[in-house]
Amino acid sequence: MARKPKGIDKGSRPQQAEARFEATVHPGEYNIALARVADLDLDRVPDPQGGVRVIVTADELAELVRRGYEVRVFRSVPVEPLDPALIQSDEQAMRWLEERVAGIRRGEKS
Repeated sequence: MARKPKGIDKGSRPQQAEARFEATVHPGEYNIALARVADLDLDRVPDPQGGVRVIVTADELAELVRRGYEVRVFRSVPVEPLDPALIQSDEQAMRWLEERVAGIRRGEKS
């Protein structure tokens, strides 16, 4: 009787959260405009080296490559709840913003 190899068996694995990856997106071989990354509705920020930094799933990585972008993956990102210490109240956010814009002239309110 043939034995089933131990290892990955999709039917018996517990449901796991989908893996995410920190990556940068670059124009690629066809010099595709990075502004088009917005079409995928991904959370993104500019990368200091000229690309777009994203946190994406494997499916989103595949879609970026399919569209012709060069994608550089740096690390996997654990899927976990946000640390409550990182969440600011509205008052804290306003205070932070006010500190940053202090000294900038503002128009008169009417």
